[in-house]
Amino acid sequence: MRVSNLHNFSTQLAYTWSKSLDDVSAFRGALPQDSTNFKGDYGQGDYDSRHTFVGELSYQVPGSTHFKAVTTGWQANANFSFHTGFPFTVLTDDQTDNTGENNQRANQVGNPFTGYKKPAVNANWLNPAAFADPAAGAWGTSPRNAYTAPGFGDVDLSVFKNTKIGERVNAQFRVEMYNLTNRINYAPPLGGGSGGYNPNQATISTLQLYDTIGDFNGAPGIGSGEPFNTQFALKLTF
Repeated sequence: MRVSNLHNFSTQLAYTWSKSLDDVSAFRGALPQDSTNFKGDYGQGDYDSRHTFVGELSYQVPGSTHFKAVTTGWQANANFSFHTGFPFTVLTDDQTDNTGENNQRANQVGNPFTGYKKPAVNANWLNPAAFADPAAGAWGTSPRNAYTAPGFGDVDLSVFKNTKIGERVNAQFRVEMYNLTNRINYAPPLGGGSGGYNPNQATISTLQLYDTIGDFNGAPGIGSGEPFNTQFALKLTF
């Protein structure tokens, strides 16, 4: 981590390398492929984002002795966040293990990255032809969380104007701009065994990218991760 403060300008940067391995990440509701072999689910944790780089910058505009009410109280801020994607599991389409638990993994039978192109809506993130359903009553051979979803990148910018009202009240007008570069941040391929819903698992037939991470996480239309958007606000503190 690096923190600096110089001539009304302050910045803070942080990089994290991490690796998470486990046999289950959720504290409830998670099932192994084979309930008699928990070790068979040992692999990357659901939240194993290997590289993370974040930072923030802030500049207090000095202002002028002339037209003081207009030229003072301005502050410009920026923050950014970049991280690699989270892992996910590829499940079978038909769940041939006959357990009814909808957690049977697919067999990897080819190169999942064959034919990979630039990420796009409805484009395959992995090659569906590289996977196959196991034989009836057999377990899938591909590991849990063996594949990684798209990464995330976001740059936000804000401008504040603070105006004193008397001695105790401050009015702050804010302009906040999210995803300044208008980058498309895709959610992971979405599926789940037998049509179930699980954000960390995708069936063989649902390996496409079709949603953005903001909408996927329940915050459509506004905020980081969505297309470039702006909001205005007025804040009073006293």
